[in-house]
Amino acid sequence: MDNFEIKFVKYLNQIGSKKIDKFLGAVNAVGFLAFFWTVLAAVAITAHPIIAWRFMAAVSIVLLLHFTITEGIIKHFLTRFFSKRKRPYVAYPDLIKSVGKKFSDSSFPSSHMATTVAMLVVIVSFYPSLLILSILMIALMAFSRLHNGMHYPSDVAVGILLGYAYGWLAMEIIRTLF
Repeated sequence: MDNFEIKFVKYLNQIGSKKIDKFLGAVNAVGFLAFFWTVLAAVAITAHPIIAWRFMAAVSIVLLLHFTITEGIIKHFLTRFFSKRKRPYVAYPDLIKSVGKKFSDSSFPSSHMATTVAMLVVIVSFYPSLLILSILMIALMAFSRLHNGMHYPSDVAVGILLGYAYGWLAMEIIRTLF
């Protein structure tokens, strides 16, 4: 493991207080993310029913790509042949504490980042005015995944790239079909 990545995660892991840890733990909770994306989709559909079909199709494509590629192929199938990358809090328990739910699957790539970026690419494609808010959400998620001891910077970077690819591909499919 790259020494820089370990030092970087350790540094970010030590920032904050119990309140920040609690907030970032909540931001990363799968239940919160599911609720957040559901509310965002409901608002988008309700506010603009004309685009609802295309919007939901794009979201469905993103989810299909993410769960097939990131979760299915990379995190579960390939780890049968290659060792799982241990999460920082597991690999370095004396240096890095976990914050929030302790995930036990491979840390590579960050699924939270992949889904967050993919969903926000779709949302910004339909609602360009949400670009700044989306960038802030991506930055918050990236910081929290590192701070919480769940990922290394390279996990987050690859998650961002995968998410962008999923969102872009979903929008290209929607443009082609509709």
